[in-house]
Amino acid sequence: MKTLVVFYSRTGNTRRVAEEIQNSLDCDIEEIIDTKKRSGPLGYMKSGRDASSGKLTVLKDITHDPASYDLLIIGTPLWAWHVSTPARTYIHQNHTKFSKVAFFCTAGGKSFGGTSRT
Repeated sequence: MKTLVVFYSRTGNTRRVAEEIQNSLDCDIEEIIDTKKRSGPLGYMKSGRDASSGKLTVLKDITHDPASYDLLIIGTPLWAWHVSTPARTYIHQNHTKFSKVAFFCTAGGKSFGGTSRT
């Protein structure tokens, strides 16, 4: 089964999990790159606001076509109990190319029982 791990990581935590999955499955990997600056405390606050309002963003071009894979594993951090804006944008732009999809998410803190879907 041809598998692709696609992930967005603001701080590196989701990247580490994505790389572990890639190494375990010996598959391709692609990082979702957001063009919006999201670093630091202000970036953290803006990211939570964008995610909770369902905004989309502008991504850099991808190199792997998701239609070429049997399984797509999408990784995202949770922002304000929501899928990150870059991951939401990737899904929005490419969902018609997905065959089988699995997801993983990373989060800091407590209380993620109320996490919403995309």
